[in-house]
Amino acid sequence: MSALSSMRKRLARVSLRRKLPAAFAGVAFLTMVVLGAILVPLVSQHYSRSEISYLKAAAQQAADGLSTVDWQAVAAAQKTGAGSSSAESVHALRRAQLVALSTQVRVRVYDPAGTLLVDSGPPDQIDVVDLTDADLSGAGAMRGEMGHGAGRGMHGLPSPIGGGLFGGQDGGGGNSDRTVQASLTSGGTAVATLLLSDGPAYGAAVVRTTLVAWLIAGCAALILAALTGWIYSRRLTRPLLAMAAASNGMAGGDLARRAEVDRADEIGALADSFNAMADKNQATVTALRRFVADAAHEIGTPLTALQTDLELAKDSPEKTTRERLIDRAMTQADRIGRLSGALLRLSVLDTGLRSQLRPLDLVPLVRSVGGSLASRAEQAGISFAVTTADAELPIYGDEAGLRAAIDNLVDNALKFTPSGGSVTLGAVAQGRQALVWVEDSGIGIPAEDVAALFSRFHRGRNAAAYPGSGLGLAIVQATMELHGGKASVSSSPAGSRFELRLPLA
Repeated sequence: MSALSSMRKRLARVSLRRKLPAAFAGVAFLTMVVLGAILVPLVSQHYSRSEISYLKAAAQQAADGLSTVDWQAVAAAQKTGAGSSSAESVHALRRAQLVALSTQVRVRVYDPAGTLLVDSGPPDQIDVVDLTDADLSGAGAMRGEMGHGAGRGMHGLPSPIGGGLFGGQDGGGGNSDRTVQASLTSGGTAVATLLLSDGPAYGAAVVRTTLVAWLIAGCAALILAALTGWIYSRRLTRPLLAMAAASNGMAGGDLARRAEVDRADEIGALADSFNAMADKNQATVTALRRFVADAAHEIGTPLTALQTDLELAKDSPEKTTRERLIDRAMTQADRIGRLSGALLRLSVLDTGLRSQLRPLDLVPLVRSVGGSLASRAEQAGISFAVTTADAELPIYGDEAGLRAAIDNLVDNALKFTPSGGSVTLGAVAQGRQALVWVEDSGIGIPAEDVAALFSRFHRGRNAAAYPGSGLGLAIVQATMELHGGKASVSSSPAGSRFELRLPLA
Protein backbone atom coordinates (compact mmCIF):
# COMPACT_ATOMS: atom_id res chain seq x y z
CA MET A 1 0.00 0.00 0.00
CA SER A 2 1.44 3.39 -0.97
CA ALA A 3 2.04 6.17 1.55
CA LEU A 4 -0.47 8.38 -0.27
CA SER A 5 -3.29 5.83 -0.11
CA SER A 6 -2.50 5.17 3.55
CA MET A 7 -2.68 8.90 4.24
CA ARG A 8 -6.02 9.15 2.46
CA LYS A 9 -7.45 6.33 4.58
CA ARG A 10 -6.32 8.08 7.76
CA LEU A 11 -7.84 11.32 6.55
CA ALA A 12 -11.12 9.53 5.87
CA ARG A 13 -11.31 8.79 9.60
CA VAL A 14 -9.95 11.98 11.15
CA SER A 15 -10.33 14.53 8.36
CA LEU A 16 -10.77 18.18 9.30
CA ARG A 17 -13.48 18.25 6.65
CA ARG A 18 -15.54 16.17 9.06
CA LYS A 19 -14.31 17.58 12.33
CA LEU A 20 -14.78 21.27 11.58
CA PRO A 21 -18.47 21.07 10.53
CA ALA A 22 -19.14 18.91 13.59
CA ALA A 23 -17.28 21.38 15.82
CA PHE A 24 -19.13 24.38 14.38
CA ALA A 25 -22.48 22.61 14.75
CA GLY A 26 -21.55 21.53 18.30
CA VAL A 27 -20.77 25.11 19.30
CA ALA A 28 -24.03 26.30 17.74
CA PHE A 29 -25.96 23.54 19.55
CA LEU A 30 -24.40 24.39 22.93
CA THR A 31 -25.15 28.08 22.35
CA MET A 32 -28.73 27.18 21.45
CA VAL A 33 -29.16 25.06 24.59
CA VAL A 34 -27.68 27.71 26.88
CA LEU A 35 -29.79 30.44 25.28
CA GLY A 36 -32.94 28.32 25.58
CA ALA A 37 -32.17 27.42 29.18
CA ILE A 38 -31.95 31.12 30.00
CA LEU A 39 -34.60 32.57 27.67
CA VAL A 40 -37.56 30.20 28.14
CA PRO A 41 -37.63 30.33 31.99
CA LEU A 42 -37.23 34.13 31.92
CA VAL A 43 -40.11 34.56 29.47
CA SER A 44 -42.26 32.09 31.41
CA GLN A 45 -41.60 33.86 34.72
CA HIS A 46 -42.30 37.24 33.16
CA TYR A 47 -45.72 36.21 31.87
CA SER A 48 -46.55 34.32 35.06
CA ARG A 49 -46.03 37.52 37.01
CA SER A 50 -48.08 39.41 34.41
CA GLU A 51 -51.01 36.98 34.75
CA ILE A 52 -50.90 37.20 38.57
CA SER A 53 -50.76 40.99 38.35
CA TYR A 54 -53.74 40.93 36.00
CA LEU A 55 -55.78 38.72 38.36
CA LYS A 56 -54.96 40.93 41.36
CA ALA A 57 -56.11 44.04 39.50
CA ALA A 58 -59.21 42.16 38.33
CA ALA A 59 -59.90 41.11 41.93
CA GLN A 60 -59.81 44.75 43.03
CA GLN A 61 -62.21 45.79 40.29
CA ALA A 62 -64.44 42.77 40.94
CA ALA A 63 -64.64 43.71 44.63
CA ASP A 64 -65.74 47.19 43.59
CA GLY A 65 -68.30 45.79 41.13
CA LEU A 66 -69.76 43.37 43.67
CA SER A 67 -69.92 45.85 46.54
CA THR A 68 -73.64 46.54 45.89
CA VAL A 69 -74.59 42.91 46.63
CA ASP A 70 -75.90 42.03 50.11
CA TRP A 71 -73.84 38.89 50.59
CA GLN A 72 -75.28 38.20 54.02
CA ALA A 73 -78.75 38.03 52.48
CA VAL A 74 -77.46 35.73 49.75
CA ALA A 75 -75.90 33.48 52.39
CA ALA A 76 -79.14 33.52 54.39
CA ALA A 77 -81.13 32.54 51.30
CA GLN A 78 -78.74 29.64 50.75
CA LYS A 79 -79.37 28.44 54.32
CA THR A 80 -83.17 28.72 54.09
CA GLY A 81 -83.22 26.74 50.87
CA ALA A 82 -84.39 29.62 48.71
CA GLY A 83 -81.06 29.28 46.86
CA SER A 84 -80.63 30.90 43.50
CA SER A 85 -84.32 31.78 43.20
CA SER A 86 -84.13 34.60 45.66
CA ALA A 87 -83.90 38.11 44.33
CA GLU A 88 -80.59 38.74 46.08
CA SER A 89 -79.09 35.56 44.64
CA VAL A 90 -80.22 36.44 41.10
CA HIS A 91 -78.83 39.95 41.52
CA ALA A 92 -75.54 38.57 42.87
CA LEU A 93 -75.21 36.09 39.97
CA ARG A 94 -75.82 38.74 37.33
CA ARG A 95 -73.38 41.12 38.96
CA ALA A 96 -70.79 38.32 39.07
CA GLN A 97 -71.41 37.50 35.40
CA LEU A 98 -71.08 41.14 34.44
CA VAL A 99 -67.80 41.34 36.37
CA ALA A 100 -66.61 38.14 34.65
CA LEU A 101 -67.48 39.54 31.24
CA SER A 102 -65.81 42.82 32.09
CA THR A 103 -62.59 41.29 33.41
CA GLN A 104 -62.61 38.04 31.41
CA VAL A 105 -62.04 35.93 34.53
CA ARG A 106 -64.20 33.39 36.36
CA VAL A 107 -65.74 34.87 39.52
CA ARG A 108 -66.70 32.75 42.51
CA VAL A 109 -67.87 33.99 45.90
CA TYR A 110 -67.81 31.93 49.12
CA ASP A 111 -69.26 32.71 52.53
CA PRO A 112 -66.94 32.71 55.55
CA ALA A 113 -67.73 29.03 56.13
CA GLY A 114 -66.51 28.14 52.65
CA THR A 115 -69.94 27.59 51.04
CA LEU A 116 -70.17 28.60 47.38
CA LEU A 117 -72.60 31.47 47.01
CA VAL A 118 -72.11 32.56 43.38
CA ASP A 119 -70.23 31.13 40.39
CA SER A 120 -70.21 33.19 37.22
CA GLY A 121 -68.76 30.31 35.20
CA PRO A 122 -66.04 30.74 32.59
CA PRO A 123 -66.45 34.07 30.75
CA ASP A 124 -66.68 32.39 27.35
CA GLN A 125 -69.62 30.24 28.55
CA ILE A 126 -71.81 33.07 29.90
CA ASP A 127 -74.99 33.45 27.84
CA VAL A 128 -75.41 37.16 27.26
CA VAL A 129 -79.02 36.54 26.11
CA ASP A 130 -80.03 35.73 29.71
CA LEU A 131 -78.90 39.18 30.79
CA THR A 132 -81.56 41.90 30.57
CA ASP A 133 -81.07 45.27 28.94
CA ALA A 134 -80.97 46.74 32.40
CA ASP A 135 -78.18 44.38 33.32
CA LEU A 136 -76.19 45.29 30.20
CA SER A 137 -76.68 48.98 30.80
CA GLY A 138 -75.59 48.33 34.34
CA ALA A 139 -72.47 46.73 32.98
CA GLY A 140 -71.64 49.99 31.23
CA ALA A 141 -72.16 51.88 34.42
CA MET A 142 -70.03 49.34 36.27
CA ARG A 143 -67.21 49.79 33.77
CA GLY A 144 -67.48 53.49 34.43
CA GLU A 145 -67.27 52.81 38.15
CA MET A 146 -64.19 50.61 37.67
CA GLY A 147 -62.62 53.20 35.36
CA HIS A 148 -60.25 53.12 32.39
CA GLY A 149 -56.56 53.86 32.52
CA ALA A 150 -54.50 55.28 29.72
CA GLY A 151 -52.26 52.61 28.26
CA ARG A 152 -54.06 49.93 30.26
CA GLY A 153 -55.47 46.60 29.10
CA MET A 154 -59.13 45.63 28.88
CA HIS A 155 -61.39 47.85 30.98
CA GLY A 156 -58.56 49.53 32.78
CA LEU A 157 -56.77 46.30 33.78
CA PRO A 158 -53.06 45.68 33.15
CA SER A 159 -52.32 43.80 29.95
CA PRO A 160 -52.54 40.07 30.75
CA ILE A 161 -49.23 39.52 28.94
CA GLY A 162 -47.48 42.65 30.15
CA GLY A 163 -45.52 44.95 27.89
CA GLY A 164 -42.33 44.54 25.96
CA LEU A 165 -41.57 42.66 22.77
CA PHE A 166 -44.67 40.41 22.93
CA GLY A 167 -47.00 42.86 24.69
CA GLY A 168 -50.55 43.37 23.40
CA GLN A 169 -53.82 41.50 23.34
CA ASP A 170 -53.84 39.92 19.93
CA GLY A 171 -54.77 36.27 20.08
CA GLY A 172 -55.32 34.07 23.09
CA GLY A 173 -53.81 31.06 24.63
CA GLY A 174 -56.73 29.53 26.60
CA ASN A 175 -57.28 30.04 30.31
CA SER A 176 -54.67 30.41 33.00
CA ASP A 177 -54.55 27.93 35.89
CA ARG A 178 -53.60 30.64 38.37
CA THR A 179 -56.03 31.91 41.04
CA VAL A 180 -56.28 34.97 43.27
CA GLN A 181 -58.35 35.43 46.42
CA ALA A 182 -59.73 38.65 47.87
CA SER A 183 -62.09 39.53 50.70
CA LEU A 184 -65.45 41.24 50.25
CA THR A 185 -66.13 43.53 53.21
CA SER A 186 -69.09 45.42 54.54
CA GLY A 187 -68.50 48.00 57.24
CA GLY A 188 -64.98 46.81 57.64
CA THR A 189 -66.05 43.20 58.23
CA ALA A 190 -65.31 40.38 55.79
CA VAL A 191 -68.66 39.00 54.59
CA ALA A 192 -67.44 36.78 51.75
CA THR A 193 -64.36 35.50 49.94
CA LEU A 194 -63.81 36.31 46.27
CA LEU A 195 -61.93 33.75 44.15
CA LEU A 196 -60.83 34.69 40.61
CA SER A 197 -59.56 32.04 38.19
CA ASP A 198 -59.49 31.02 34.52
CA GLY A 199 -57.99 34.35 33.52
CA PRO A 200 -56.49 35.00 30.11
CA ALA A 201 -53.45 32.80 29.43
CA TYR A 202 -51.92 34.95 26.74
CA GLY A 203 -48.51 34.42 28.33
CA ALA A 204 -48.62 30.66 27.76
CA ALA A 205 -49.22 31.25 24.07
CA VAL A 206 -46.30 33.65 23.90
CA VAL A 207 -44.06 31.16 25.71
CA ARG A 208 -45.07 28.46 23.26
CA THR A 209 -44.45 30.82 20.36
CA THR A 210 -41.07 31.75 21.83
CA LEU A 211 -40.20 28.07 22.28
CA VAL A 212 -41.15 27.25 18.68
CA ALA A 213 -39.22 30.28 17.39
CA TRP A 214 -36.22 29.21 19.50
CA LEU A 215 -36.33 25.69 18.08
CA ILE A 216 -36.64 26.95 14.49
CA ALA A 217 -33.85 29.50 14.96
CA GLY A 218 -31.69 26.89 16.68
CA CYS A 219 -32.14 24.36 13.88
CA ALA A 220 -31.38 27.05 11.31
CA ALA A 221 -28.28 28.03 13.28
CA LEU A 222 -27.15 24.39 13.44
CA ILE A 223 -27.53 23.98 9.68
CA LEU A 224 -25.84 27.31 8.98
CA ALA A 225 -22.96 26.51 11.38
CA ALA A 226 -22.44 23.05 9.86
CA LEU A 227 -22.51 24.53 6.34
CA THR A 228 -20.06 27.28 7.34
CA GLY A 229 -17.78 24.69 8.94
CA TRP A 230 -17.91 22.55 5.82
CA ILE A 231 -17.06 25.49 3.54
CA TYR A 232 -14.30 26.70 5.84
CA SER A 233 -12.89 23.19 6.25
CA ARG A 234 -12.61 22.80 2.48
CA ARG A 235 -10.88 26.16 2.22
CA LEU A 236 -8.58 25.24 5.10
CA THR A 237 -7.72 21.69 4.06
CA ARG A 238 -7.29 22.24 0.31
CA PRO A 239 -3.81 23.83 0.63
CA LEU A 240 -2.88 21.35 3.37
CA LEU A 241 -3.79 18.46 1.10
CA ALA A 242 -1.79 20.11 -1.69
CA MET A 243 1.26 20.25 0.60
CA ALA A 244 0.68 16.65 1.70
CA ALA A 245 0.48 15.53 -1.93
CA ALA A 246 3.65 17.47 -2.76
CA SER A 247 5.41 15.94 0.24
CA ASN A 248 4.41 12.43 -0.80
CA GLY A 249 5.49 13.16 -4.36
CA MET A 250 8.91 14.23 -3.11
CA ALA A 251 9.09 11.13 -0.91
CA GLY A 252 8.41 9.11 -4.05
CA GLY A 253 11.40 10.65 -5.79
CA ASP A 254 9.86 13.66 -7.56
CA LEU A 255 12.08 16.32 -5.99
CA ALA A 256 10.71 18.99 -8.35
CA ARG A 257 7.18 18.62 -6.89
CA ARG A 258 5.85 21.78 -5.21
CA ALA A 259 2.68 22.82 -3.40
CA GLU A 260 0.56 25.11 -5.59
CA VAL A 261 -1.00 27.39 -2.94
CA ASP A 262 -1.99 30.97 -3.70
CA ARG A 263 -2.96 32.49 -0.35
CA ALA A 264 -1.80 35.51 1.65
CA ASP A 265 -2.57 34.16 5.14
CA GLU A 266 -0.64 31.91 7.55
CA ILE A 267 -1.32 28.83 5.44
CA GLY A 268 0.09 30.63 2.42
CA ALA A 269 3.18 31.49 4.47
CA LEU A 270 3.43 27.82 5.49
CA ALA A 271 3.19 26.75 1.84
CA ASP A 272 5.90 29.26 0.84
CA SER A 273 8.10 27.94 3.65
CA PHE A 274 7.40 24.37 2.54
CA ASN A 275 8.33 25.17 -1.07
CA ALA A 276 11.48 26.99 0.06
CA MET A 277 12.44 23.95 2.13
CA ALA A 278 11.73 21.73 -0.88
CA ASP A 279 13.96 23.93 -3.05
CA LYS A 280 16.76 23.67 -0.52
CA ASN A 281 16.33 19.93 -0.16
CA GLN A 282 16.40 19.48 -3.91
CA ALA A 283 19.55 21.58 -4.18
CA THR A 284 21.12 19.65 -1.29
CA VAL A 285 20.29 16.26 -2.77
CA THR A 286 21.51 17.34 -6.20
CA ALA A 287 24.75 18.64 -4.72
CA LEU A 288 25.10 15.49 -2.64
CA ARG A 289 24.66 13.27 -5.71
CA ARG A 290 27.22 15.30 -7.62
CA PHE A 291 29.53 15.27 -4.62
CA VAL A 292 29.28 11.50 -4.24
CA ALA A 293 29.96 11.03 -7.94
CA ASP A 294 32.95 13.39 -7.85
CA ALA A 295 34.27 11.83 -4.63
CA ALA A 296 33.99 8.35 -6.11
CA HIS A 297 35.91 9.54 -9.16
CA GLU A 298 38.58 11.33 -7.16
CA ILE A 299 39.10 8.38 -4.82
CA GLY A 300 38.85 5.84 -7.64
CA THR A 301 41.78 7.30 -9.61
CA PRO A 302 44.48 7.04 -6.87
CA LEU A 303 42.97 3.78 -5.65
CA THR A 304 43.37 2.24 -9.11
CA ALA A 305 46.91 3.56 -9.34
CA LEU A 306 47.66 2.17 -5.88
CA GLN A 307 46.32 -1.25 -6.79
CA THR A 308 48.30 -1.27 -10.08
CA ASP A 309 51.57 -0.29 -8.38
CA LEU A 310 51.15 -2.95 -5.72
CA GLU A 311 50.44 -5.66 -8.31
CA LEU A 312 53.47 -4.62 -10.38
CA ALA A 313 55.66 -4.53 -7.27
CA LYS A 314 54.49 -7.99 -6.31
CA ASP A 315 55.39 -9.42 -9.70
CA SER A 316 58.64 -7.48 -10.21
CA PRO A 317 61.83 -9.55 -9.59
CA GLU A 318 64.07 -6.47 -9.26
CA LYS A 319 64.40 -4.85 -5.86
CA THR A 320 64.97 -1.38 -7.25
CA THR A 321 61.78 -1.55 -9.34
CA ARG A 322 59.80 -2.91 -6.39
CA GLU A 323 60.97 -0.09 -4.12
CA ARG A 324 60.08 2.52 -6.75
CA LEU A 325 56.59 1.00 -7.21
CA ILE A 326 56.07 0.79 -3.46
CA ASP A 327 57.06 4.48 -3.07
CA ARG A 328 54.53 5.38 -5.75
CA ALA A 329 51.89 3.27 -3.99
CA MET A 330 52.60 5.03 -0.70
CA THR A 331 52.20 8.36 -2.44
CA GLN A 332 48.79 7.29 -3.75
CA ALA A 333 47.84 5.97 -0.30
CA ASP A 334 48.82 9.31 1.22
CA ARG A 335 46.73 11.07 -1.41
CA ILE A 336 43.73 8.88 -0.56
CA GLY A 337 44.27 9.57 3.15
CA ARG A 338 44.36 13.33 2.64
CA LEU A 339 41.31 13.14 0.38
CA SER A 340 39.29 11.13 2.90
CA GLY A 341 40.35 13.55 5.66
CA ALA A 342 39.16 16.50 3.57
CA LEU A 343 35.84 14.77 2.88
CA LEU A 344 35.40 14.08 6.58
CA ARG A 345 36.12 17.72 7.37
CA LEU A 346 33.56 18.84 4.80
CA SER A 347 30.92 16.50 6.23
CA VAL A 348 31.50 18.00 9.69
CA LEU A 349 31.22 21.54 8.31
CA ASP A 350 28.04 20.64 6.44
CA THR A 351 26.32 19.88 9.75
CA GLY A 352 26.61 23.58 10.63
CA LEU A 353 27.35 22.98 14.34
CA ARG A 354 27.56 26.63 15.41
CA SER A 355 27.55 25.49 19.04
CA GLN A 356 31.30 24.78 18.59
CA LEU A 357 32.04 28.50 18.20
CA ARG A 358 33.85 30.05 21.15
CA PRO A 359 35.30 33.52 21.86
CA LEU A 360 38.85 33.81 20.54
CA ASP A 361 41.41 36.33 19.32
CA LEU A 362 42.45 36.09 15.67
CA VAL A 363 45.81 37.82 16.13
CA PRO A 364 47.66 35.03 17.99
CA LEU A 365 45.94 32.44 15.77
CA VAL A 366 47.24 34.09 12.57
CA ARG A 367 50.71 34.52 14.06
CA SER A 368 50.73 30.84 15.09
CA VAL A 369 49.85 29.70 11.55
CA GLY A 370 52.50 31.99 10.09
CA GLY A 371 55.13 30.69 12.50
CA SER A 372 54.41 27.05 11.64
CA LEU A 373 54.88 27.68 7.88
CA ALA A 374 57.77 30.14 7.97
CA SER A 375 60.42 27.40 7.78
CA ARG A 376 58.75 25.82 4.74
CA ALA A 377 58.75 29.20 2.94
CA GLU A 378 62.39 29.67 3.79
CA GLN A 379 63.29 26.22 2.44
CA ALA A 380 61.44 26.99 -0.80
CA GLY A 381 63.24 30.31 -1.20
CA ILE A 382 60.06 32.32 -0.80
CA SER A 383 59.87 35.60 1.11
CA PHE A 384 57.22 35.17 3.81
CA ALA A 385 55.80 37.96 6.01
CA VAL A 386 53.08 38.11 8.67
CA THR A 387 51.31 41.41 9.31
CA THR A 388 48.73 41.69 12.12
CA ALA A 389 46.97 44.41 14.06
CA ASP A 390 48.44 45.50 17.37
CA ALA A 391 45.04 45.28 19.10
CA GLU A 392 42.98 42.18 19.60
CA LEU A 393 40.57 40.89 16.92
CA PRO A 394 37.90 39.20 19.04
CA ILE A 395 35.47 36.87 17.23
CA TYR A 396 33.32 33.82 17.91
CA GLY A 397 34.85 30.88 16.09
CA ASP A 398 36.08 27.33 15.92
CA GLU A 399 39.82 27.66 16.46
CA ALA A 400 40.74 24.34 14.81
CA GLY A 401 38.54 25.06 11.78
CA LEU A 402 39.86 28.60 11.29
CA ARG A 403 43.44 27.40 11.73
CA ALA A 404 42.88 24.75 9.02
CA ALA A 405 41.31 27.31 6.65
CA ILE A 406 44.12 29.85 7.04
CA ASP A 407 46.72 27.11 6.85
CA ASN A 408 45.12 25.89 3.60
CA LEU A 409 45.33 29.36 2.02
CA VAL A 410 48.99 29.82 3.02
CA ASP A 411 49.80 26.27 1.87
CA ASN A 412 48.27 26.98 -1.56
CA ALA A 413 50.15 30.30 -1.81
CA LEU A 414 53.48 28.59 -1.06
CA LYS A 415 52.67 25.73 -3.44
CA PHE A 416 51.83 27.95 -6.41
CA THR A 417 54.57 30.57 -5.82
CA PRO A 418 57.95 29.86 -7.45
CA SER A 419 61.24 30.31 -5.68
CA GLY A 420 62.13 33.99 -5.33
CA GLY A 421 58.50 35.01 -4.95
CA SER A 422 56.72 36.40 -1.90
CA VAL A 423 53.76 35.45 0.31
CA THR A 424 52.11 37.74 2.87
CA LEU A 425 49.72 36.73 5.63
CA GLY A 426 47.84 39.48 7.44
CA ALA A 427 44.97 40.22 9.81
CA VAL A 428 43.42 43.64 10.57
CA ALA A 429 40.10 45.14 11.61
CA GLN A 430 37.88 46.80 8.99
CA GLY A 431 34.80 48.38 10.50
CA ARG A 432 32.75 45.68 12.22
CA GLN A 433 34.72 42.91 10.53
CA ALA A 434 38.03 41.15 10.92
CA LEU A 435 39.94 40.79 7.64
CA VAL A 436 42.43 37.96 7.13
CA TRP A 437 44.26 37.88 3.80
CA VAL A 438 46.89 35.80 2.03
CA GLU A 439 48.63 37.42 -0.93
CA ASP A 440 51.20 35.79 -3.20
CA SER A 441 53.19 36.46 -6.36
CA GLY A 442 52.48 33.03 -7.79
CA ILE A 443 51.10 31.73 -11.07
CA GLY A 444 47.70 33.38 -10.67
CA ILE A 445 44.27 31.98 -11.50
CA PRO A 446 42.70 32.00 -14.99
CA ALA A 447 39.73 34.37 -15.11
CA GLU A 448 37.38 31.63 -16.29
CA ASP A 449 38.18 29.55 -13.17
CA VAL A 450 37.62 32.27 -10.55
CA ALA A 451 33.82 31.91 -10.33
CA ALA A 452 33.96 28.16 -9.55
CA LEU A 453 37.18 28.23 -7.54
CA PHE A 454 35.46 27.48 -4.19
CA SER A 455 33.43 24.57 -5.62
CA ARG A 456 34.24 21.06 -4.53
CA PHE A 457 36.79 19.16 -6.64
CA HIS A 458 37.33 22.17 -8.86
CA ARG A 459 40.95 23.02 -9.73
CA GLY A 460 42.30 25.76 -11.96
CA ARG A 461 43.35 24.61 -15.39
CA ASN A 462 46.90 25.83 -14.76
CA ALA A 463 47.16 23.73 -11.54
CA ALA A 464 47.20 20.26 -13.13
CA ALA A 465 50.91 19.84 -12.51
CA TYR A 466 50.55 20.54 -8.80
CA PRO A 467 49.28 18.00 -6.24
CA GLY A 468 45.86 18.55 -4.69
CA SER A 469 42.31 17.27 -4.41
CA GLY A 470 40.27 20.37 -5.20
CA LEU A 471 38.67 20.32 -1.74
CA GLY A 472 40.86 22.81 0.16
CA LEU A 473 39.10 25.96 -0.97
CA ALA A 474 35.71 24.26 -0.58
CA ILE A 475 36.64 23.64 3.06
CA VAL A 476 37.62 27.30 3.42
CA GLN A 477 34.27 28.41 1.99
CA ALA A 478 32.30 26.02 4.26
CA THR A 479 34.27 27.27 7.28
CA MET A 480 33.38 30.87 6.47
CA GLU A 481 29.69 29.98 6.08
CA LEU A 482 29.78 28.30 9.49
CA HIS A 483 31.21 31.50 11.03
CA GLY A 484 28.84 33.85 9.19
CA GLY A 485 31.74 35.20 7.17
CA LYS A 486 32.76 35.34 3.53
CA ALA A 487 35.69 34.16 1.42
CA SER A 488 36.72 35.95 -1.78
CA VAL A 489 39.57 35.94 -4.28
CA SER A 490 41.11 38.34 -6.76
CA SER A 491 43.85 37.30 -9.17
CA SER A 492 46.05 38.42 -12.01
CA PRO A 493 49.09 36.96 -13.81
CA ALA A 494 51.19 38.67 -11.12
CA GLY A 495 49.61 36.68 -8.29
CA SER A 496 46.49 36.12 -6.21
CA ARG A 497 44.90 37.55 -3.06
CA PHE A 498 42.48 35.58 -0.88
CA GLU A 499 40.44 37.38 1.76
CA LEU A 500 38.45 36.05 4.72
CA ARG A 501 35.98 38.39 6.40
CA LEU A 502 34.55 37.51 9.82
CA PRO A 503 32.19 39.48 12.08
CA LEU A 504 33.87 40.90 15.17
CA ALA A 505 32.48 39.87 18.54
